[in-house]
Amino acid sequence: MTNDETTNVVVRRILDAPVATVWRLWTDPELVTEWWGPEDYTSESATIDLRVGGAYVFGMRAPEYQGGAVSFTGGVYSAIVPHERLEFTQSITDEDGTPLPDDQLPDGFTQGIRTVVEFRDVRGLTELTITEHGWRRSLMSVFAYAGMHQSLDKLTSGTLRELEAAAAPPA
Repeated sequence: MTNDETTNVVVRRILDAPVATVWRLWTDPELVTEWWGPEDYTSESATIDLRVGGAYVFGMRAPEYQGGAVSFTGGVYSAIVPHERLEFTQSITDEDGTPLPDDQLPDGFTQGIRTVVEFRDVRGLTELTITEHGWRRSLMSVFAYAGMHQSLDKLTSGTLRELEAAAAPPA
């Protein structure tokens, strides 16, 4: 649901990988650090307590041309249906996962974004749909949309290919 003051950010992709592989990319902390964050950002760390009520915290470093600061995204899982659906909140947090106060946030940033990630098998491929509910209409919602696309570009061009190569039987 949206109104004049809020919008949903929706990103949908068909990935050339089975659902089980894409699920691992979202739920294995070692794999998350390979792709999380927009273009030119690196993921410094990821912790995941994959259970309803469990928390996650992903760290990422901005490129040097943007100051090189480390920031954290964290939240709590509210629903988990293995290989089908993840639901969680998203906020800018400290390294322990505590949401930052409003006076430490970028202009227009919305804390506690309800996020739903859906995984659907399409003839051996994965249709991935990410919906971030309730963004304030601002430049930050545009950055969120672009950043998720850039993260998925990294996932598909690098991490996914490496996983497939490692899983392939020797020639």
